Amino acid sequence: MAKDTKETALELLTQVEKLANEGHNQKEIAKTLGFKTTFTLNNRLVKASQITNRPVPPFKPDRGGKKVKRVEFVEVKRRGKGNAYGVNIPQEPLMRAKLKPGDRLKVSVRGRTISLTK
Repeated sequence: MAKDTKETALELLTQVEKLANEGHNQKEIAKTLGFKTTFTLNNRLVKASQITNRPVPPFKPDRGGKKVKRVEFVEVKRRGKGNAYGVNIPQEPLMRAKLKPGDRLKVSVRGRTISLTK
């Protein structure tokens, strides 16, 4: 993907989705598409997802047979006045969860884990 155009981004996502549906894992997909590492593939997939507003297709992990639970890290910041804090969540996990602006979420706290549920 030399130029990051919507067409090339869409083509990459389509190719990855096709290979994933055929049962290829992340390492095999990266090798087939000519990426040196899975890290490079992931970077391109995130960028393609942002350009096209389509989620990254899920693929099999390198080991086992279960889908990988992807963890996203966010930064908590103080916003405005009062006791409120804000969190910016990347678009890709929100798209996977089929969330859109205006959706209400339930916040659950268990120990040091905070979960958001639709």
